[in-house]
Amino acid sequence: MKQESKQETEFRLPIKIVNAKTPEIQSIEESGKALHEEIEIKCYYEGVSNLMVGTQAMTVRAGDVVCINPYEFHANLPCDDRNETGKYHLFMVPLDFFLESGLAELDLRTIFFSGKKRLKNLFSQEEELFSLLMRAAEEYHQKEVAYTARVYGILAEVFSVLFRKGLCCEEEKETSDTLRTYRLIEPALRHIRDNYQSDVTVDELARLCKISKHYFCRVFRKVMGNSAISYLAEHRLMVADVMIKNTEKSISQIAEACGFSDVNYFCRVYKNYYGMSPGKRRK
Repeated sequence: MKQESKQETEFRLPIKIVNAKTPEIQSIEESGKALHEEIEIKCYYEGVSNLMVGTQAMTVRAGDVVCINPYEFHANLPCDDRNETGKYHLFMVPLDFFLESGLAELDLRTIFFSGKKRLKNLFSQEEELFSLLMRAAEEYHQKEVAYTARVYGILAEVFSVLFRKGLCCEEEKETSDTLRTYRLIEPALRHIRDNYQSDVTVDELARLCKISKHYFCRVFRKVMGNSAISYLAEHRLMVADVMIKNTEKSISQIAEACGFSDVNYFCRVYKNYYGMSPGKRRK
């Protein structure tokens, strides 16, 4: 039963929730300032921590919630009393987390990139928000029956509270170059997500972004870390992986549904990516 719960977490709840303690560091350089696409939420339940988010330094205490927007620089700062170093539940939420459920109001990618909005960074002693996040962490770690559904529902409520209390429309002057560049290729990313099962060309993606093919390829690799074609292939494989683990469709049906015309080729690239065949993955 525990093994099934572990698989359920990995397969159907694509977030990471961990108990963490702010690391003891000497400087910002030592902390390694972070930058990523996921929305990061820290729910502090013990102690005190100092953080840098964007250009703002802040001190957070038990009961506080910190939100890091996509591609927003952040780092831990030294704490005066290391015995009081803060402990928190860390939530890393992908922008596509709510899409499969059809919650259009929680299309995070559209809200943050197309809508050009952002979350307030610090929610101090917001009891409703803090309580929801503590419940989500408890459900996640206890792994009782149907806990994924509970966590999913709680997180939907968390984001509805966040958006009501701290969603801002203005662009910060310090908006990173990475974020601005991401918005340049966002039409291509959206097209890939919506049309991964069809033939997608680099020329087509560049036209959607209204930039030259050469510039598109350079920008896409800079932001995403690989080429648009590689990103498309990885997206197809991730969708196929979800279907393998959660549907009764045959491997050939899944390959076709994910844009692979040759099932043998699909099996080869799948095994190369995941380290096992689709059939073994299903078992």
